Amino acid sequence: MSIEDRFVYTTFRPGQKELALRVYDACLGGEILVAEAMSGFGKTAAVLAGALSMAEETGCKVIYACRTKRQINRVVEEISRLQPKHHFKAASLFSKFDYCLLRKGRRVPRESFGWYCTFNISNNLCSYFLNVPLARGFDDLVKESLARSPSHPELMTRSEATHVCPYEVARLAVAQATMAVVPYHYALDARATPVLFDRNSIERTQTVLVVDEAHNLREFYRGMSSVVVTLEQVRGAIKEAEAMLMEEAAAALESLLSTLERLSEECKGWLLDRDSVLDRFRSAHGITWLQNLAFELNASSGVAWGSVVYERRLPSLILHIGEFIARLSSSDPTILVKWESSFGLVDPDPVRSSYEYFKRFRSTVLLSATVSPSNVFARSVGLRPESVAMYQVAARPAVTVKTAIDTGTSTRYKQRTPQMYERISERVAAVVRSTRSGVGVFAPSYSVLGPIYERVSNDIGGRNMVIEAPGLSNAQATEVFDSFRSADDSVLFAVQGGRFSEGEDFEGGAMGSIVVVGMALPPPSPMMYAEYEYLKRAGEQNSHLMLSRLPALRKAFQAAGRHIRNPGKRGMVFFLDERFGTPTTVESMPSWLRRDLVKGDLSPDVIESLSRGFWSGSS
Repeated sequence: MSIEDRFVYTTFRPGQKELALRVYDACLGGEILVAEAMSGFGKTAAVLAGALSMAEETGCKVIYACRTKRQINRVVEEISRLQPKHHFKAASLFSKFDYCLLRKGRRVPRESFGWYCTFNISNNLCSYFLNVPLARGFDDLVKESLARSPSHPELMTRSEATHVCPYEVARLAVAQATMAVVPYHYALDARATPVLFDRNSIERTQTVLVVDEAHNLREFYRGMSSVVVTLEQVRGAIKEAEAMLMEEAAAALESLLSTLERLSEECKGWLLDRDSVLDRFRSAHGITWLQNLAFELNASSGVAWGSVVYERRLPSLILHIGEFIARLSSSDPTILVKWESSFGLVDPDPVRSSYEYFKRFRSTVLLSATVSPSNVFARSVGLRPESVAMYQVAARPAVTVKTAIDTGTSTRYKQRTPQMYERISERVAAVVRSTRSGVGVFAPSYSVLGPIYERVSNDIGGRNMVIEAPGLSNAQATEVFDSFRSADDSVLFAVQGGRFSEGEDFEGGAMGSIVVVGMALPPPSPMMYAEYEYLKRAGEQNSHLMLSRLPALRKAFQAAGRHIRNPGKRGMVFFLDERFGTPTTVESMPSWLRRDLVKGDLSPDVIESLSRGFWSGSS
């Protein structure tokens, strides 16, 4: 069966077939392939065709790893379109927390859900789990899920009707599937990968790993290998221990707090000598005191069971402090840093083992719309440029985009004055007034987003304006998206690097213009200093570019492409920050953003003129 037969749509867009064939060859040849194609190109369909062709011909499996649940849903949608045309077994897997039917109507924090689930299963209190081997419809539900990948809500509804655990349905389906779509954690986090590979007996040597939005990998690995605690969190853990009558643990936490407070006062620099800190605990309490405390906090199951039975809030802070202590007293290659009232354990080289891990698979394919410069990207995710294959889609996208860079604004921290917010808001309002269709406004942080939203909302009436709030659940994010789509001229205010700037498609005419406000540079912190220092000592000449500048630019360019999802699409992109106008930044832009570009100190009148001229077809 040809790649054409495994392609979702009737025809290929320019470059899609070539990408599918390159993925096929890479998977067959056991390569690590880094593939780049612009947002809206249709990478998912092309990669599915290439990887699936190789997998079915050789009897391998494909694990497709995504950063967010919404991105998983996008891949599942493509798979569900393909399955009626070409029958193959596919499945997706979220976390147990996302599937739990027993917690409906109960307040169970995600941080301590493991206790809740284990308690109910081990005490035979979860009828959904107990019914798995007994329900007549369980096997049929697994087969149906493999034949036509259901959405998460569909699987939840059907599992509840059959009265079985949806997680067990999904897990068994993944074990039998040719292609499985999972979050990063199941594919990349050593603490979670046994669920996917060991429990389901999936051999990595017979598996192709596809990593979507691979420009996020370093940030993901950094998050896995780092842990931060504050003095306030330790005080909160003490209160939790006292409330649960854990008297010895509360006393030990008091001693821990006292030592951390002294360290915070005595040590003026950001880098602490981890061995000296450990010696301080050992001399005061004995060699095994920290390990014993970590065990007590992480395994105080007897007390936790009482919280489950009486439906009290589970002790999430106790768990968090327990994790920190366990890592502090372990042999992990982390260093100890501090700032203000916070302490952090950070691995200065979080991607040190990624290359060896990717080599364990039959093949690995890393996908992104923004990997340039490719050699810096490869090193940033722990790969040696000479050991991986790079492929960039050469086809010129059939889209018309005009880009405008305003050098008269900036979101540099010292320039975030009321006057600057007013300048930025006036320019955003000018874009909104001159764009009849929807507009997307993407700021570097919520602290910048809020003032702009407030000013623009007050300045412009009659437009449906929606804003992304921090910590949105999937259901709340769907409400925001649906609200935006409820009117043809809606304005969405969101953050770069958030759920609406990557993985969310604004197809058709839903969004005509994008405004990218400022660069989402990571704030200076000892956690970042540790990585800078390590890279410098290792001889990396582009540490600032790798850790700060490029990640910020990728977030900006990802946001800029949210509305360019179909061939023939016309759209405008406005970058509001003088830093986007530097020659090196312009050179880093994808070609579709540089093709028709103007820059300068663009007043609101000039912006309106540019916009109206573009939409009238005169530019």
